[in-house]
Amino acid sequence: MTTGANAQDQGWRSRWGSLLVLILIGILSTANGAALEITNVRAEPRVVAPRQDAVVSIVFRLSDAARVALQIYDGRDLLVRRIQSDGPLPAGDASLSWDVRDQSGRLVPPEAYTFTLRAINEAGAPVEHDLTDLTGSGEVLATDVHWDASAGVVRYRLPAPARVNIRIGLKDDGPLLRTLIDWVPRDAGEHQEPWDGRDASGVLTLTEHPGLTIAIDAFALSDNSILVNPPQTDAQLIADLPWGEEQRVVKRTPGKQMQSHAQQALTERGDYHIDLTLPPGLPTDAEGLPMVAGIVPIRLDIQSADRGRALARRFEPVFFVDGTFAFENEVGFLPMTWRWDSRGVNPGVHFVTVNLRGYEGNFGMATIRVRVRSDSDQGPVESQQ
Repeated sequence: MTTGANAQDQGWRSRWGSLLVLILIGILSTANGAALEITNVRAEPRVVAPRQDAVVSIVFRLSDAARVALQIYDGRDLLVRRIQSDGPLPAGDASLSWDVRDQSGRLVPPEAYTFTLRAINEAGAPVEHDLTDLTGSGEVLATDVHWDASAGVVRYRLPAPARVNIRIGLKDDGPLLRTLIDWVPRDAGEHQEPWDGRDASGVLTLTEHPGLTIAIDAFALSDNSILVNPPQTDAQLIADLPWGEEQRVVKRTPGKQMQSHAQQALTERGDYHIDLTLPPGLPTDAEGLPMVAGIVPIRLDIQSADRGRALARRFEPVFFVDGTFAFENEVGFLPMTWRWDSRGVNPGVHFVTVNLRGYEGNFGMATIRVRVRSDSDQGPVESQQ
């Protein structure tokens, strides 16, 4: 005969048993869902040119049948294309194809793009394959760097796919004079970048300059990158995103480092375009060069497209005369005027260069050519206040 206490005890045991069964079912379901894996992922080809018949296949292996979505992101981590499988894909080898077009059907501009895969099986446990934050970003050292004057190209070799910046300057703490390519993707291997041998302002010819130096900085692209050619000299972006701005979810955020170009947003990484101007109305010589004497006010400003970006960060202007340091202002502001005392140089043609050095590694550079007057120069000297 069962007492009331025993019946109550059996009821608790029954309820606890049912609860344990539900817990075990939940654990097993979670375990089964977590077992879904995406492996053997690769892009074929990894480098492609945008054209009507271009196709990149993202090849992968599934451990279980699952629906899969392929996302393509640009260098800003903004979604440019989403491609979904037609129903569940079976376990084993599979692929999804990208036709190098954005969500509106336009061919994407030449640049580096990253891809992610998101899969979900019947258990409802989503799995994402995203190497963007887990690979790449390390420093890449270019080798075999040299200026081939006969071919008009800068040659170099990269051990891995990377974003690359090349600046031309003068040795022995001389000025930077030209940004040749500005943080753009390049594949591993040998490269040659065309250069006309002139500075950013087009007033200096540097092809045979004995102090010429080439500075190459680069950081590795992530392993899930696709390079769309032809190679460009600066970043190319889709101007409008009619499907809306969808940001990729960052998986890992490293500690902030000064002048870490890999950590900077693509839109903030590039160099500045600056203007260096003299007062209007100066007399000119037979070559059309402005003639100056005494104290010469030289105005520095940044072009409107880069002004806001520069003002949001600290920077300092550094001036050079004929490649030699002349003046530095550790507190940068815009616009600014440097009053150059031209009496410190011999009469004749001289080059005044400014480097605007950003504290995050951005640079701006410009050069003007002037003729410093001598006492024997004819005509009145322009008043320069």
